[in-house]
Amino acid sequence: MSHGASELARRLARDAEAVCRHYLPNGKRAGRYWVVGDVHNTPGRSLFVRL
Repeated sequence: MSHGASELARRLARDAEAVCRHYLPNGKRAGRYWVVGDVHNTPGRSLFVRL
């Protein structure tokens, strides 16, 4: 992984919930996960993003 990619990965990990809130606003936090219906931001509980 290049230096730029590793920095991007570090920032995404640090701000994972903010990224999810921006791109998947129909989801919600459930413990250590962001839960939403699918990648098209449909409400539901089928897609989990580990925060």
